[in-house]
Amino acid sequence: MPKVKTIYVCDKCGYESPKWFGKCPVCGEWNSAKEFQLKDSSSESKSIRNVDAGMMESHPRFFDLQTALERTEEQRIKTNIQAIDQLLNGGLVPGQVILLGGEPGVGKSTLALQICDAVARSQNQEEKYVYYVSGEESVHQVANRAKRLGIKNPRILISSETQIEDILKDMDPKKVRLLVVDSIQTLSSMDIDSPVGGVVQIKAVVEKVRIFSKKYNIPSLLIAHVTKEGVIAGPKLVEHVVDTVIYFEGERTTDYRILRVQKNRYGPSGEISVFQMTQEGLKSLSEDTLLNYSSTPGNVFTSVFEGSRPLNVQIQALVSRVKMASGRRISHGIDVRKVIIISAVLAKHLNLPLDFHDIYINVSGGLNITDPGCELAIAGAILSSFLDSYVGSVLMIGEIGLDGSVRPTVNVAKRIENAKKLQIERIIIPANLEYNQNNSKSALKIERVRSVKELFEIVVSNKA
Repeated sequence: MPKVKTIYVCDKCGYESPKWFGKCPVCGEWNSAKEFQLKDSSSESKSIRNVDAGMMESHPRFFDLQTALERTEEQRIKTNIQAIDQLLNGGLVPGQVILLGGEPGVGKSTLALQICDAVARSQNQEEKYVYYVSGEESVHQVANRAKRLGIKNPRILISSETQIEDILKDMDPKKVRLLVVDSIQTLSSMDIDSPVGGVVQIKAVVEKVRIFSKKYNIPSLLIAHVTKEGVIAGPKLVEHVVDTVIYFEGERTTDYRILRVQKNRYGPSGEISVFQMTQEGLKSLSEDTLLNYSSTPGNVFTSVFEGSRPLNVQIQALVSRVKMASGRRISHGIDVRKVIIISAVLAKHLNLPLDFHDIYINVSGGLNITDPGCELAIAGAILSSFLDSYVGSVLMIGEIGLDGSVRPTVNVAKRIENAKKLQIERIIIPANLEYNQNNSKSALKIERVRSVKELFEIVVSNKA
């Protein structure tokens, strides 16, 4: 018989203790301690082995790393959705557990159903099926969504069961191509005496799915909701267990949706893909769709790094005079503290009365960027709006120091090459940046600046 260990877990934050506690020392909640029975994991860990006879030799617990790596590359499951495959560095890995998080109503279930259809159609073995477990909706409701999306695939099997043991028991591992759980907050384990959706239940459900996926090399997609605080419900108990964490971002007032990889054990993190919500489902978009070639002051393009690839974005600024003692700084898509610092640098070194102006910054398309390489573009957009001077279709790349200097950023060559796809006239980069323009066949004009004063002169020279 396996040994059983009793621990107490806070149902609110997941704090674990070997003894019962009345008040959680982490979150401060009273009467949140739930008894949790832990079995000896040695017996279960023995079962999570690769049953491939070609990888098992004289040592059953150890495998040849080179052989495992080669087979992993060969066995990646293509979804045939280019944006998804690129996001996952080539496709799904056998045994991979993916967590898809997002606010309610953002389109997680729609995307999951489209992935199910794409995976089911991409595989040639007819005995393989995609299992879709919907604990939130009935089979009839899922079927109505599939009808709206135009999905009619007999290889997708749907269930509204919520007991994780019954779900895994009813599946034949040899016939499972992909397992989708929508969502983990609605499933429960019979081994846990705790409310459905609590931290203890979520931990137990995810652990059982993880063991099942690793044992039979089946990729799993788990859907989870994001709380008001902006974290996945049952947060750290889930994120550190799964292999990949993807956030589905987007405003309900717009049709644009952004998939962002926060963690990925099988590829680079930070990758993003842009989608548009339509009546027929989510459609992949190119980054140029989010850009607007407007001929008004305050519009500047820049290139930021998201993961391993550059992304062209548009910075918009509006500077307006106020009668108050000091102006406000409001930003959407960029940390407002960065806007405050850049406006202070411009006011100090250019002797501009920006303290008596409101400054509004926006990143087109609803993107959130943190790359410091966008600082020069923010400064250029602010100066363009303040001076009412249209700088033309220009892309700016660089960082700004507190002394007013313009400094180079990383991977500028890749940013410039990616920017050549845009309809721009010139590119402004730091003067001390090592970039050989002679190797480029593009006719784009590249200008160099050393400080914000030289940037100011460029903006002034374009004023009519």
